[in-house]
Amino acid sequence: MVGSLVLNRFLIERRIGSGGFGTVYEAWDGRLERPVAVKAIESGRDDGSGRVMREAQAAARLNHPGIVTLYEMGEEDGNALLVTELVDGETLAGLNRDCALSDREIGEIGADLCEALDHAHCRSVVHRDIKPQNVLVLEDGEPRAKLMDFGVARLTDAAALTAPGDVVGTLAYMAPEQAEGRTVGPEADIYSLALMLYECWSGEHPTRRSTPAATARAIGGRQRSLRRLRPDLPRELTDAVDACMQTRPDRRPPLEELGGAIESSLDSLAEDPPRADRSLRLRLGAVAAAAVLGAWLAAGHGVLLP
Repeated sequence: MVGSLVLNRFLIERRIGSGGFGTVYEAWDGRLERPVAVKAIESGRDDGSGRVMREAQAAARLNHPGIVTLYEMGEEDGNALLVTELVDGETLAGLNRDCALSDREIGEIGADLCEALDHAHCRSVVHRDIKPQNVLVLEDGEPRAKLMDFGVARLTDAAALTAPGDVVGTLAYMAPEQAEGRTVGPEADIYSLALMLYECWSGEHPTRRSTPAATARAIGGRQRSLRRLRPDLPRELTDAVDACMQTRPDRRPPLEELGGAIESSLDSLAEDPPRADRSLRLRLGAVAAAAVLGAWLAAGHGVLLP
């Protein structure tokens, strides 16, 4: 596809990579003169382009600075095409792995994600795959973080524990009700967001094990509270995160409570990484294409239509 013009508008400039859920290209929007990301999915894959279209329509409901924007959906030469903004940044997964974030930076990212998810939930969209690989951290500006994969990669059964692809990674951030295959609502996203923040602040993942089966057994079990692991953090903050990780969805507080606890705690959070040997700063730059590719191809999970 490199060098071709798709949808009479987007010039494919280079192939970024490919995976089980399609091939991603960097392209140039000749009409609006801006770079974009184009993902090509074979129409015969999964439930076909009709299902992809429904998911894209769900993503099109969302218009928020904390969510990667879907520009256009189309079909050409047997491929369903999804066009999104191309964003400079690095995934939270990479930054957390390198211990590059301070407590305050994690809090700022968490606050941005609360606002983005609230926007989605108010429009009857549930993400169902909140994890560090689906969060893009920006170098400058507001917000600091963008959430990806709304309606873009919902090409497999996200609720199935045996789904192909990144089963372990997805499973590790599932709320208990989702791991059991039950219908999920916004409470599942709240759980997954809290778990992700728990991992970033504590350095531990409470349910990830060496195999998918072991991880599945650990979900919903007893775990150490963030309050116990990080007693130096503001109590309001750790209590809110712990509450959002309750096994029963009806016992989790609303997203506004988590966001409020984060916002009110920001001034109390350390602005440098916890240890001197963890002083990597945000090493962001022209890695937008790789970041978008990572989010698209690592997960393959998207939204629930109302």
